[in-house]
Amino acid sequence: MSKAQVSAHLKKFGPDQKKILTDLRNHIASKLPKSEQIIKYGIPTFLIEDVPVIGFDGYKSHNSIFPNSGSFNSRLKKELEKYVQTKGSIHFEVGNNIPKALVNKILTERILQINDSYPKKTGEYLEFYTNGVLKSKGKFKAGSLHGEWKWFRKTGVIMRSGSFKNGEQTGTWITYDAKGKVYKRTIITTS
Repeated sequence: MSKAQVSAHLKKFGPDQKKILTDLRNHIASKLPKSEQIIKYGIPTFLIEDVPVIGFDGYKSHNSIFPNSGSFNSRLKKELEKYVQTKGSIHFEVGNNIPKALVNKILTERILQINDSYPKKTGEYLEFYTNGVLKSKGKFKAGSLHGEWKWFRKTGVIMRSGSFKNGEQTGTWITYDAKGKVYKRTIITTS
């Protein structure tokens, strides 16, 4: 599934609705520059590190945004009160542009919600900047950092990597320059 499939999906709409949905797609893509666009559950969806952030689609009487979370709408209750909502979607009048300021708030709040969902029961941990770029990635074990960890700049370029054993730094730690080239290696010895 790819951007080409999203483009093909949008071709089924009439010119006015297609323009509104294409503008929405382009705006979301500009706010989530490292995201992947796919068709998921039949709708165009933006992913970051395989995590669904937001979907959208058009229908006969409305256009919808899908924040990929049944509990999301309560996070922006005041901002969304004038829109028709279901548990997993927000509806907008078919002939009107979807307000970009509202889309920005939805995206920011959705990233915060994703960040709040970590660490997972498996120990997996991801944290994202508000532009959807991965900030850090690793694992927890019994509440402590454990195993290989990586940290990234807001541009997506790796900044630092190293390992932990039960919360203690161990092994070789690498610091990278702004272009992702190795800048420094530090060997951590434990006593």
